Amino acid sequence: MHGQVAVMMDKPCLNKPCLNKPSLDQPCLSEVEDEDGTPFSYTGHYFEPQADAGWALHEGETKFERYRRHQEEEVEDRWSPFEDAEEWDLAEWLVKNLGQTRTDEFLKLPITQNRTKLSFHNNRSFLQRVDALPRGPGWSCRKVTVRGNKEDEFGALLEEEVELWSHDPVECVQELIGNPFFKADMAYSPAKAYADRAGQHRVIDEMWTADWWGETQKALPKGATIAPIILSSDKTCLSQFQGDKSAWPVYMSIGNIAKAKRRQASARATILIGYLPASKLDCFTPDACSLARYRLFHHCMALLLQPLIAAGQHGVEMVCADSLVRHVHPILAAYVADFPEQCLISCCKENRCTKCLVGANERGDSLDSPMRDPETENGLCAVYKPFWADLPHANIFLAFTPDLLHQLHKGVFKDHLVKWCIDIVGEEEMDARFKAVPNYPGLRHFKKGISTVKQWTGREHKEMQRVFIGLLTSAVPRCVRDDRVLVVARSILDFSYYAQLQIHTTKMLEALQTTLDVFHANKDILKELAIREHFNIPKLHQLTHYVQSIMLLGTADGFNTELPERLHIDFAKEAYRATNKRDYEEQMTLWLQQSGSSVFAVQRTWIG
Repeated sequence: MHGQVAVMMDKPCLNKPCLNKPSLDQPCLSEVEDEDGTPFSYTGHYFEPQADAGWALHEGETKFERYRRHQEEEVEDRWSPFEDAEEWDLAEWLVKNLGQTRTDEFLKLPITQNRTKLSFHNNRSFLQRVDALPRGPGWSCRKVTVRGNKEDEFGALLEEEVELWSHDPVECVQELIGNPFFKADMAYSPAKAYADRAGQHRVIDEMWTADWWGETQKALPKGATIAPIILSSDKTCLSQFQGDKSAWPVYMSIGNIAKAKRRQASARATILIGYLPASKLDCFTPDACSLARYRLFHHCMALLLQPLIAAGQHGVEMVCADSLVRHVHPILAAYVADFPEQCLISCCKENRCTKCLVGANERGDSLDSPMRDPETENGLCAVYKPFWADLPHANIFLAFTPDLLHQLHKGVFKDHLVKWCIDIVGEEEMDARFKAVPNYPGLRHFKKGISTVKQWTGREHKEMQRVFIGLLTSAVPRCVRDDRVLVVARSILDFSYYAQLQIHTTKMLEALQTTLDVFHANKDILKELAIREHFNIPKLHQLTHYVQSIMLLGTADGFNTELPERLHIDFAKEAYRATNKRDYEEQMTLWLQQSGSSVFAVQRTWIG
């Protein structure tokens, strides 16, 4: 078997539900058999599984199975605590769309009481039934006292008390890895995938096919199961038109779940684990406020993630989605954030790269700079102890993932390439070319051009990219015509399309790097045309790390920042609208607990 890779005719079986531990002396390249119920389907790929990972210890019982057994023992209907499926649907609609006052008014209407014959007649009895549903981890609140450097009229330093609302992250991992809804989309061990039988051409897509999981597995006991933690955080504004209310949600998912499922907001594969304090810290002077925010962020994140330290070091027995118990080590693997948030997380100054040690004025060059090390302090802010310092097997600098939305679509393409081309071609000419594009199915027609659009979405960026090269052809004025302008534009768009691929091979990754090299080889035309004086652009520099990130953690489409922004609607904005706008974070957590939107979704899937 040596020299060949595991053959898969239809589906890889990396999580075979077998209680017997695999042989430790088997050849490293072994044959994999097709089995029903396995999570992924890649026809024609070959797999080299890592046999010393993801062992099942014994059979167990998931939370939902325990709840079903309790219903059977108590002779309860499967729709309990509601009467039937229709009443269940009404309850789900009520908690999603009406506040408590409106719910009470609706239930007391004569037509509701006389014709519907519900098992609950007011808001109180309704919430009692909602509270009887099985729930996930509970909320806890910690008070954090911040002492500033401003003084009051008596000469005492001003203080401010902020709140940190959180779930236990280990319990959240148990909730995700043990959810039977994800059974068909779950992997418990890494494997290398190849496009050929000889194993010469790697295939990278899911996190379990990338390098980080396999390398980290070597540092753990044989048979251990890794739950790769994927975090994301982003401060968001809650109030509209007036006020300055904001929230700072922190979301979590695990790399065991397939990326297609993680991307579905309705699947609840990415869950809220906490609200960080979003205070302005008025107890500090303006010159000290920025560093104080850094320190408060890291202090609160350390409190939030503290349970992951012991769990990552020693592991925790968890019942998985296939009803088997495994020894799980939750380890921080990836962090999804935009560039300002990455600087905050890594303690980097904003004129430095969050991943490598490139000089502050050298980010526009194609350099092979050494990567940052958690033990060094080059270019870091003076934060006493970052939250990631004690997390086992974690390298925060390598954990940052490509940000397709902010770095590519909005950043390099819209904010830079389009602006450069408009400066060369002229705004009027560019608008005229966009207007002249004929209507065609699948293509966006910018009938008013692009100069009048004030706020762009990621979708509009992608639609513009589809026609941009065609519009730019022959648009460069004859006095400055140079094929290098078109080469620069095409290299950036080629990079964008390669980076968005859902499956990468080694050849595709080489092509991705080649397109970036082509850009750097031809970018000086923009200096010659006086369009740019330098290319020391943070978002442009981040592109140099895409190949490494994809090899480590999987394809970029599994870590896009579009998902956290979509989750803000469910976990921040809708929750805020349900409050009276005072002490709103406590009310938001209560609403999320009582509304049970995720409970209804998961429970409904489980009971059919």
